[in-house]
Amino acid sequence: MISVTAAIQQITACRTSWGKSILTTAEAMGCILATPPALEGTHSSLTAALPDAGTRLTGRQLALLTATGIARVSVHAPPSVVYIGIGEGDGSTHPQINRITIEGTLAHYGIPLHPGIFVTAGTPALQKAVEESLDADMLIICGNIPPKVLMDAGVEQVFNRVKAHPCQPFWFGYSPTKTRVFLLPSNPFAVQVAAKLFLESYLKSCWSMGPVKPWLLPYTEHRSPVVQLDEYLPAATVHRNGLKVRAMSFSGKTDIAAAARADGIICHTMEHGSLEPSSLVPFFPWHDPS
Repeated sequence: MISVTAAIQQITACRTSWGKSILTTAEAMGCILATPPALEGTHSSLTAALPDAGTRLTGRQLALLTATGIARVSVHAPPSVVYIGIGEGDGSTHPQINRITIEGTLAHYGIPLHPGIFVTAGTPALQKAVEESLDADMLIICGNIPPKVLMDAGVEQVFNRVKAHPCQPFWFGYSPTKTRVFLLPSNPFAVQVAAKLFLESYLKSCWSMGPVKPWLLPYTEHRSPVVQLDEYLPAATVHRNGLKVRAMSFSGKTDIAAAARADGIICHTMEHGSLEPSSLVPFFPWHDPS
């Protein structure tokens, strides 16, 4: 079992490239710039104002590029991503819920998600689905299955389990075809946390974007640790003599409802012990402004 920091370091060390595309400025909205544009002649003094590689292109930046005569830009081509949702045969909607979470995370980076594959744990259909998905750039699986299913398909383990609640079972590896494989738990909130910490970290590293970094914000109240792991909780920001953050109230499976109302997640670390008012805590906003 490794820390979240170590897990992110190992994930980003496995970064790869999925190629580049040349698009017109009219087509490049929201894409990630792969090669910095260059200016010549009368507009060369504006070079410092141009976006750097790893920038998500906005309308303002594209307007500047067009005004300076740059009609085409080099952007990162999106990877092919396959999602497999694992059911337990009990009629749970978790596989469908988790696909929505993954689709939303990928959409923030302009990456389409193939139609999901939904199979039942412990069936031959699961092994077949895994083996047939290993030609994709990324394979994301949500469900409670033993990693042996993946290793039997030739996927090499990078690490297994992290010191973080609720995404402790997270597993990461890659196939002989270099498909990056993310095995996430079935709990919907755990998937939301893992997508923020691990999936986004991988995507950003592949495209030379800044890392997923928390804000350090003062906590508003007292909180005792609940588990013997670093705990990630849905949280809301408050403006009370400056920007602060508080954990959302939830119990059991209602954490997904709290997450829907939250601005992001905080990390209550084991080393911190109890949180007191004004304790600084790491806060990860759901919507990364970078």
